[in-house]
Amino acid sequence: MMIQIPYTEIGIGVALILGAWGFIVAETERARAAIVALPVLVFFIRILFSSPAGRLISLLGWMLYGLGCIIFLRLHGISVR
Repeated sequence: MMIQIPYTEIGIGVALILGAWGFIVAETERARAAIVALPVLVFFIRILFSSPAGRLISLLGWMLYGLGCIIFLRLHGISVR
């Protein structure tokens, strides 16, 4: 049996780490609330729609969340490499 690397879980973990970093950098309560609310929303999409389409939508949500966190950090003068 071949061991597979869980790329999906690694991507979600990276998105959460970037979200935590963005939460620390955020200066306003509104930005912090958005950074916390979006992953909760993406998490509940996965629970509400347990079909394969729900998994795909959740994965796309995590990707967009991570990309949004990178853009947020970039706009605040922090480069993510």
